[in-house]
Amino acid sequence: MSLQYSIIIPTYNGQNSIEMLFEEITKFFKSTNYTYETIFVDDGNTDNTWDILTKLKNNNKNVKIVRLTKNFGQQPATLCGIKFAKGKYIITIDDDLEVHPEEMKHLIAEEEKSGNDVIYGEYRKIKQSFIREWLTNIYKASSKMEGKNKGKGSSFRLIKSELAHKLAETHTHFMFIDELLLWYTNRMSFIKVRPNKSPVTKRSGYSLGSLFKITGSVIMFSSTFPLRFVTTIGFSLATINFLIGTYYLLKKFLFKIPVHGYTSIIVSVLFSTGLIVLSIGIVAQYISRILKDVNNKPSYYIAEKSVDD
Repeated sequence: MSLQYSIIIPTYNGQNSIEMLFEEITKFFKSTNYTYETIFVDDGNTDNTWDILTKLKNNNKNVKIVRLTKNFGQQPATLCGIKFAKGKYIITIDDDLEVHPEEMKHLIAEEEKSGNDVIYGEYRKIKQSFIREWLTNIYKASSKMEGKNKGKGSSFRLIKSELAHKLAETHTHFMFIDELLLWYTNRMSFIKVRPNKSPVTKRSGYSLGSLFKITGSVIMFSSTFPLRFVTTIGFSLATINFLIGTYYLLKKFLFKIPVHGYTSIIVSVLFSTGLIVLSIGIVAQYISRILKDVNNKPSYYIAEKSVDD
């Protein structure tokens, strides 16, 4: 029987949860008829995680382990794990047991029901500081301006293997998986899953500075909103300045009403300012097109095909 599921787990200083997580994954799949493998990616751990992973690998044939040279981050580590996956479907899950592995049954059931390319399991984090939750809400609200599925989703997801491998093979600079998936497909499902009532207490690997940096990168590399904003402002200012300049010209030359100050200076400043900002907006649109090409944004993604050889 071919391998059905590859479970990708990027781990950072997860020595307190790895064995428990693997035990629960094993327990879940033993209760089913699915074939599976578990792939752990050591993302530059500084604790005993690698020793634990080595032990799991030695005792279990369906475990793969990969060790990165330093902490590259959750997204690159996940894409690294995908490259070694052999399953028909890929499931990604965090190493902190914030979602119980048993919840994978809901991802699998939804895929079997809908046939969609991506299934997200959405849940509310049990313990999250006010600042982190505030930043998350701002990011999700601003993302909605780019599309209805922007800002949704989580790291607990099921992806069809062909699509997942496409991401891992073609994208090396911008690595935010949820944004990349939206470039390829709208065939997504979002289902509610329950957070684990007893997650392992673990300090987040993301500092507030890192969160700001990641959010900025997502906005700059996957969104054209800043560029469209500049274009809109430029066009608006150019229009307003044109109307104001026209008003002063008509006032002076058509209606012969004296204008205090130098009309020519007022008009030239208004026109030139509007023209400059409008030009910046036009350039911004060209940059947005270049940005898509640099990041290998696909023109299309084939879900099914029937062609003559």
